[in-house]
Amino acid sequence: MGTLKPSHLFFVGLLISAFALSSRFFAHQKVVATITDDRLLEASGLEESYVNPGYFWTHNDSGSDPTLYLINLSGEIQMEVELKGLKNRDWEEIITVKKDGKSFIYVAEIGDNRAIYNHVSLICLEEPVFLGKQKLAIEKSAVKVMNFQYAEGARDAEAMLFDRHLEEFVLITKREQKALVYSFPFEPNEVPVTIKSKGTIPSRNFTAADMNDNGEILLKNYDSIFYWNSSVQAAADQILAWKPIAIDYTPEPQGEAICWYQGDFYTISEKNKGKPQEMLLFQRLK
Repeated sequence: MGTLKPSHLFFVGLLISAFALSSRFFAHQKVVATITDDRLLEASGLEESYVNPGYFWTHNDSGSDPTLYLINLSGEIQMEVELKGLKNRDWEEIITVKKDGKSFIYVAEIGDNRAIYNHVSLICLEEPVFLGKQKLAIEKSAVKVMNFQYAEGARDAEAMLFDRHLEEFVLITKREQKALVYSFPFEPNEVPVTIKSKGTIPSRNFTAADMNDNGEILLKNYDSIFYWNSSVQAAADQILAWKPIAIDYTPEPQGEAICWYQGDFYTISEKNKGKPQEMLLFQRLK
């Protein structure tokens, strides 16, 4: 092996420093649950429940039933919530938001693998309370929908978070070499509105995102999890500045969901043939 040049040593030093910095925040992932219920084979969203402490909401993507699933910390389904009169064309993200003493669920119908749809949607409903009933149906009249399209043309997306400072949703696209970033408020409508990108970031294949009440941001793709510490700056602007901290992470077979929970965060993957479908915990280091 040849002698490393000073420039190489500097680069290695940066990598070591970045890893050390990431290690100060969260421990390496550990498996807390193995999903064995076939109803969650295409799990593509994960979010903390506010009105059901200790539980999470999840759902399947691409052509599955229009159903939300309330699961416990062991990954077991406790309740199914059907959104009657709606379709799950390609649900890819779920977000819970507290407002005016209530809690709301937002489901992002933003998947579009072939970039062919003339609009995508954000679906809102008041968060259901689990009272021991295993199945619940929500009527279409109790649901609000925002339809929107991109100024830059149809595209695929799977990652969205709620900026709790600006009260806007931040969407990051998936397939471009440089992912586009959008920020917009929820405004129910029937005629789709057009949203325009605020810029791009130098990475791609993003599958999930989340922002907690403290303003910390998580953004993941298939290979990495990126973290931003709390800030008063707009979430979209932080992401566009692209100075994240890389979290110590071994990629899941097909990890498409991430969420905060009590200072730690969790991920869940879709079922991948021959491999366990797991729920992972990344514990905050004290």
